[in-house]
Amino acid sequence: MKHLIVLMTMLLLQTPALAQESAALATDPTDWHLQVAAIIAANDAPVGDPLTAPLIACAGTACSHHSVIALFNDEADEIRRQFNGDADAATERQEIGRAIALMESFVGARNGSWADSPGNRHLDWDDPTQLDCVSEAVNTRSYLGRMLLAGLLTQHRLGQLVTRYTVFLQHVAVTVIDDADSEFVVDSWVGANGEEPEIQPYGDWRLEWGV
Repeated sequence: MKHLIVLMTMLLLQTPALAQESAALATDPTDWHLQVAAIIAANDAPVGDPLTAPLIACAGTACSHHSVIALFNDEADEIRRQFNGDADAATERQEIGRAIALMESFVGARNGSWADSPGNRHLDWDDPTQLDCVSEAVNTRSYLGRMLLAGLLTQHRLGQLVTRYTVFLQHVAVTVIDDADSEFVVDSWVGANGEEPEIQPYGDWRLEWGV
């Protein structure tokens, strides 16, 4: 794990004006959990404005491709405009959906993931312009973390990466928890780049069979 954290730090020190791709962090695909933990840890420790500080964005299958991205000031301002600090929890979840969609659009314009299709295109497995559910979940978790650090989330705290299973497949997403301790899944995988994620109670999401 230590060498992964060091690599993340090195990536974040790169010039962020354009997306910069590096090799996969882990050569063994079963190590994606370690890779994900390293990326989340790095993204949770921004220097300066959380919305414009460099951020590691995933693409491909299980974050096999990753780029260092930084929003411009006007893009960060657009994210901020999506939020009303006086909103109730239900309204804030709508704001989260709009902000995640914007973040995806801004990142996609940098690293080519603007072409990401809904779900998985299995004919293009590990295409760096496409994101599987792990890459989507990690990016969404990173975006939510930056929004929280920027003081934009007042009715929710970060939850966790969650998984549901079919007989052969698994599907990963991320959750937020409101002030009443109700957990909601934020699932960006279901839509194309720049589309609002599906946000629903964890229990409802968990019982869905589709991956």
